[in-house]
Amino acid sequence: MREFYKDDQVVIYHGDCREVLPIISEKADAIVTDPPYAIPTQVAQTRTITRNVGDLSIAEAGLSLMFGECDRVLRETGRYFVFCDGTSYPVLSRVFYGKFSTALLVWDKDRIGMGREFRKQHELVLHAWQKATPIVESNGKGYGDVLHCSPEGVNRIHAAQKPIGLISQLLRVCGNVILDPFLGSGSTLIAAKKANKRAIGIEIDVDICEKAANRCKQDALDFLKSD
Repeated sequence: MREFYKDDQVVIYHGDCREVLPIISEKADAIVTDPPYAIPTQVAQTRTITRNVGDLSIAEAGLSLMFGECDRVLRETGRYFVFCDGTSYPVLSRVFYGKFSTALLVWDKDRIGMGREFRKQHELVLHAWQKATPIVESNGKGYGDVLHCSPEGVNRIHAAQKPIGLISQLLRVCGNVILDPFLGSGSTLIAAKKANKRAIGIEIDVDICEKAANRCKQDALDFLKSD
């Protein structure tokens, strides 16, 4: 693990988040991340997918350990935004149950994808907060729990790349320091920079790490050109 990239607002670590998180000394105001859903499946020669509740317990154990490390660097006034889907949500709900208050947000992608008769048009985001987490509103009003934003186009560098505009909507209620332990494409960092926040990213894949760093560099160059 090592510090891979750094500028005035963001730092990227290359490594396993379980090894990097213990060395981070700065407290985060929010953790915004899209972890691997980690739901195991067994595919037989007949191509039949076999699943059981034991699969979910394996995923729950892993996520509990990882988010336990995240809890250590989260301020007592901090919050989580964790992307998930209909299968992984019950696992995440159990991980946070009893320790945090939670709500479920829906990302409406404004277009349908693959699926059966009713094709998937959404993704889920678990919002978790603590007793001391402040309520942040706009002009005395809250925000709707359905977020509208089109997915990234064909120039994505990561299969699960999230739109910067979507992350920006989440950051409206976050403090000044953002942590993403599953950095991926770097959208969280760029959205944080645009909101004048500091951000820390961790990515285990060195190729994706480099691409995310390049996105951050390009965003800084674009900002200077616009001055």
